[in-house]
Amino acid sequence: MANILYAEDDRDCRELFAFALRQHAHKVHEAINGSQAVQIVREELIDLIILDSRMPMTTGYDAARTIAKEKPYIPVIFFSARGMRREITMAFECGPMVVDYLVKPLTPQQIIDRVESIIEECRIRGLAPVREENMARELVTEW
Repeated sequence: MANILYAEDDRDCRELFAFALRQHAHKVHEAINGSQAVQIVREELIDLIILDSRMPMTTGYDAARTIAKEKPYIPVIFFSARGMRREITMAFECGPMVVDYLVKPLTPQQIIDRVESIIEECRIRGLAPVREENMARELVTEW
């Protein structure tokens, strides 16, 4: 069981994936913007963060930069409808804790599988190798 923060401004998307993660015994904290995400990270012991890149008030990018300064050891997955190379690069440039970038649409099972894989890989191998592999995969893929 992991303690996961999921920040997404689209309520239906957030609730669907949070529900699916909870069905697999994960505790999920929900945030509707980057400001709430940062606040939750400051208050809770979080194992993994999922950030939408574009949210109101504070974007996922801004939230990730703040988290990188305060808690750079928590793995971050960006989950966005935009899969352009520039967007992916911006996400990975937010800090060393950004370990993956997923492009919507994905099924709840695909999210669960990826989240559980990332948690396990980071626990065993550390953030840097996981980040390097996923960054190389994402930036080589043509969207």
